[in-house]
Amino acid sequence: MRPAEKFLVELGISVPDDIDIDAIAYCAGAEVDYRKLVGCEAQIIGRKDKAIIYVQKNARQTRRRFSAAHELGHWHHHRGQSFVCRPEDIGRPIDQTSKNVERIADAYAADLILPRFMITPKLEALDEFSFHELIDLAGTFSASVTATAIRAVRMTREPVILVAHNLFGKRWQWPSVTAMGLSVRSDVDPRSTAFRMLSAEGKLVPPRKEPASYWFERRHIEQFDIRAQSMTTVEGESLTLLRIMDQELIDIYAH
Repeated sequence: MRPAEKFLVELGISVPDDIDIDAIAYCAGAEVDYRKLVGCEAQIIGRKDKAIIYVQKNARQTRRRFSAAHELGHWHHHRGQSFVCRPEDIGRPIDQTSKNVERIADAYAADLILPRFMITPKLEALDEFSFHELIDLAGTFSASVTATAIRAVRMTREPVILVAHNLFGKRWQWPSVTAMGLSVRSDVDPRSTAFRMLSAEGKLVPPRKEPASYWFERRHIEQFDIRAQSMTTVEGESLTLLRIMDQELIDIYAH
């Protein structure tokens, strides 16, 4: 069990409704103050065993929670240092194996808000691995859909890839353990669901079958289909959940 999850267990927190970030911070010796910040999303100032965390009060609620949890990650892993975290420093979805201090703080925040020991049974109970189900799960944990989807994709054995696009192309992708080695093409195909969602603010479409060539640039991959479901995020990007429908595609191209 990772440090943030151990802390939840020590505090006797076992259900999502009890993950009160302000109260958890207090138990860790930190006070969270929500105020208007200029030039940063959050910051922590600590001395000895006490700290104060400032969080941008104008951010959406799920963002405020993650930012406060991110600073608690700094308090746990980097005590004695002060951090001023810009929006791009917090919740940047790249591989958590990065040793960058901001990614380490992100990993702590994810463990605190979406602890594995709570989310695992809920993932196992899903009727379908889709955005409809993941949106409900995000609501249960008062987390963003993006953070919840990343967490779910990293934990599932379903052959899925989560990918984000903007008008310039792919921003990032997270494959599940059973889809490792598959890399989505860097551009966004104008025939794909993801492309259409870039101009459809606040929309979520049902899963649909699409040619794998819309998503992967590999020879002869057009013989396969994948299932894609896309939605738009509050940042104006399209977020797509790709499900690999044929194990042979993975066997041939996942390297």
